[in-house]
Amino acid sequence: MNERENKEAPKPMSPDPAAPEPQLRLEAEQAKGLAAEADPAALGIETRRIEYGSDEYRLSLALRDGVLRKPLGRSIADDDLSGDAEALLLAAFAGERLVGTLMLRTKSGNLLQMKQVAVDESLRGINIGRKLVVYAEAEAARQGCFEMMLHAREVAVAFYEKLGYARDSEVFEEMGIPHYVMRKKLL
Repeated sequence: MNERENKEAPKPMSPDPAAPEPQLRLEAEQAKGLAAEADPAALGIETRRIEYGSDEYRLSLALRDGVLRKPLGRSIADDDLSGDAEALLLAAFAGERLVGTLMLRTKSGNLLQMKQVAVDESLRGINIGRKLVVYAEAEAARQGCFEMMLHAREVAVAFYEKLGYARDSEVFEEMGIPHYVMRKKLL
């Protein structure tokens, strides 16, 4: 074997108990490749309602936990999830894989609050979040709701502004991070 072949030969992997299973690593690598070259339509992203307590709901909890809680050193297991049963639960799927989720809760009359918006981090930047929010707005309008509000993390304000939401508060702290109330008229 010459020196060049030796440099390109893959090195055997040492067992690492913290490393993801080979299939999970493969899925993550495939997802990164998909994210780099695709859009939601090309991936076949489908948005739909999910039922509280279903397997899809449990998958949405895992996504919310990984995206919204673990980075803050928290666990969704510590959250009060009792309101989820009355919420409109929506999700985005790439095939059978849940890749995004959010929920809508009635605040008052014709006002809904969008909450717990989470997109698989390996697929960010290809408009899955946008597709999910647009779907949520259409669902809200079908229910006769005229306005949507949310508590946007400071890092997500630009995303919501691009979708027509406007800040409706000064910055405030929630879960230990800066947020803004944002609103959008739907009809």
